Amino acid sequence: MAPKIIYLVPVLSALALPAAAQTAPAQTNLLLSAEGSVKVEPDEAVAQFNVQADAPNAAAAQAKVNQAMSKALAAAKALPNVVATTGGYNSYASTPNGQTRPQFTATQSLTLTQPDKGGVPDKAFTDLLGQLQADGLLLNGLSGELSDAGRQSAQRDAIRDALAHLRAEAADIADTLHKKVGALKQLSVNGASAPLPPGPRVMMMKAAAAAPQSAPDKVTISASVSAQIELTSTGN
Repeated sequence: MAPKIIYLVPVLSALALPAAAQTAPAQTNLLLSAEGSVKVEPDEAVAQFNVQADAPNAAAAQAKVNQAMSKALAAAKALPNVVATTGGYNSYASTPNGQTRPQFTATQSLTLTQPDKGGVPDKAFTDLLGQLQADGLLLNGLSGELSDAGRQSAQRDAIRDALAHLRAEAADIADTLHKKVGALKQLSVNGASAPLPPGPRVMMMKAAAAAPQSAPDKVTISASVSAQIELTSTGN
């Protein structure tokens, strides 16, 4: 996105200023904003599962979910460096066609994360995903993402890129106006925006227990900066 530029040029009034100040040249304050971004390789493989069970009553449905989740967590903990986190319960009642009594459905989410260069999971991780699918868990997504440390590093790089664009634009404008870049009056840094999950290219094999294949895209992190910069006469 092209930087947005606004000029503020205060007009000095001779009547409102003392004699000593009337000889001072007018200063131009430049308001300038710029954006920067970086693309970085993901450093984690993240799989999102949904555990779901149906039963004649809510307690029975939740018991089935508990049993399936317990088995999944045990399998995940058997792999080194895999972090498993669970979400909250969600349950609801419905009446399928042709039935008079309601059926209860309970669900709970499961997220598995493994540090992996490029966000590409290793064979042990993808084999685990295939095993969980064979056990009846629903794989909602497999993607490469950034860890907290990776995101913070990328944010700093995105801010540096935005500042570089800002400096270049300020220098170009000052040169066009036959002025020099002076003091930085004010600087605002907008923290890098949270990355959207990269568009994972996931190929699911036909067999229910087959391990999914993943080739994640790079993650784009962006940041914006705005500043008030003093432009001074070249003779100063």
